[in-house]
Amino acid sequence: MQNRDPLAFLSYVRDDDAHDLGRISDLRTRLEGEVRIQTGRPFPIFQDRNDIVWGERWRERIKEAIDSISFLIPIITPSYFRSHMCREEFEAFLLRERSLGLPRLILPIYYVSADEIDDAVKHPDDMAAVLRERNWSDWRELRFPPLDRPIIREQIATLAKTIKETMVELRAELDAADQSKLQPAQAVPSPAPPAEVAAPQLVIVANPIAIPVARVEKASASALKRAQKQPYYVYTTKFDEVISPRQLMSSDESLRLHQALLKTIRTQTLRFKDAIENGTAQIADVANEQDISISILIDNSGSMRGKKIGDTAAWTSIASSIMSSAGVSNEILGFTTKAWKGGQSREMWLSDKKPELPGRLNDLRHIVYKSFDETFQEADINFSVMIREGLLKENIDGEALLWAYSRLQRRHAERKILVVLSDGAPVDDSTLFVNTDAFLHDHLKSSAVWIRSLGEVELYGVGIGHNVDIYYGQSSPTLDDEQIGPDLLNLLSLILRRDTPAVRAFQRSVVRPIKPPASHPSRPAKRRRRTKASPNDTIPE
Repeated sequence: MQNRDPLAFLSYVRDDDAHDLGRISDLRTRLEGEVRIQTGRPFPIFQDRNDIVWGERWRERIKEAIDSISFLIPIITPSYFRSHMCREEFEAFLLRERSLGLPRLILPIYYVSADEIDDAVKHPDDMAAVLRERNWSDWRELRFPPLDRPIIREQIATLAKTIKETMVELRAELDAADQSKLQPAQAVPSPAPPAEVAAPQLVIVANPIAIPVARVEKASASALKRAQKQPYYVYTTKFDEVISPRQLMSSDESLRLHQALLKTIRTQTLRFKDAIENGTAQIADVANEQDISISILIDNSGSMRGKKIGDTAAWTSIASSIMSSAGVSNEILGFTTKAWKGGQSREMWLSDKKPELPGRLNDLRHIVYKSFDETFQEADINFSVMIREGLLKENIDGEALLWAYSRLQRRHAERKILVVLSDGAPVDDSTLFVNTDAFLHDHLKSSAVWIRSLGEVELYGVGIGHNVDIYYGQSSPTLDDEQIGPDLLNLLSLILRRDTPAVRAFQRSVVRPIKPPASHPSRPAKRRRRTKASPNDTIPE
């Protein structure tokens, strides 16, 4: 059984605390007290200057503390990213968090603006990439007011409330884990997915979010060999990005594309006025009865070009607007790659003398069109980037699915729903040319099975012109790729209303089933026929 005592670790740079005259230490004391008031229990927060006795081996003492704590509270400043000790603390706790399978135990306090957080393109950093995905508390404007000011006390109380709620979830999950050890293993049914999912063709790791990385600081044959022991792994994450559409285009281009998308939206709104009014009323009824968070993950691959992506952009914008107005918390995400033919990841692999079976070999681009924390008005212009020429490239679905899930499962909602819109199988030529044919296929399938097995999130795969049963379960709904139209809004309404029979019967066109790739121990000499669009069919060696 895991340690149940609530305990946190303050990860910070001592010089930052000294410069602010011990303010970080005072904040720690205030937070301890606030959690105690809200929970009725002591909540000791480990701090190196208070909890390491003179003469103790400080590095070993810190490691022992990290191995037993429930929460990490990093104080984010520019110095934090330059501190080797802070990085060691963060990485050690990240491993602990992943071993628990609870990716919400890191609670960052954004204390001073840092380029690594604010500009991921110019300052890529693996630790910053993790921090940006977390529900951090923004203290940049609260650094100087006295800690007894009401606005400061409210912020501390909010952070304490988050800790309290997560403690309840942590205890519940640990209780469930303990209970499962006493009972025979059983398959956990999905809340309301489209029927059962076939057993995966490979072993599912306990927590597939913790994906092994073969190359971190430098090429290492032993590190690659360790990674290859897992069903799925990546060569490097150095060039991956999670990005806002505003970072992908100039303001002039943004306005031009937005006007083009608005024209489509106006046309569709007039044409399908009755369907939109009906969908709006149905969604409003559901919102009045349930607390829902829904995430829509959109395939931004090259095969979505043209009318498909234009209609998808228009109707996800319409749906997001309707759900936001009704009070349904929603997030719209997209996934593609930064480049064709492997990008910088492949260039690095080539410079490393092309080790065999390198794992995923392209630079991921995950796009946040609208976050849960944004209003629709704030995110409205973002949807237009979907129709930008050059955006749509390859699709690595499994990692995108896990990314969207990790964001959604942190929400405190009665129902959490993840809807994936995809027009086909995962394809990335750079990856598939040097790994087994089923490498991406198996990972997507296993990831979907794993999410369903947890029973926390309702997962729906929606095929656009293709049947996606092979990944998301029998009778997964489909949309006509020539007429996405109001059917998407209608389908979302059915999902929100938990009308499972109607969702399963939602088959809007005769679609081609996806044929699973054959698994081979290594790539055949003959190149497979392409199923996704690309500028050309060659990959440079």
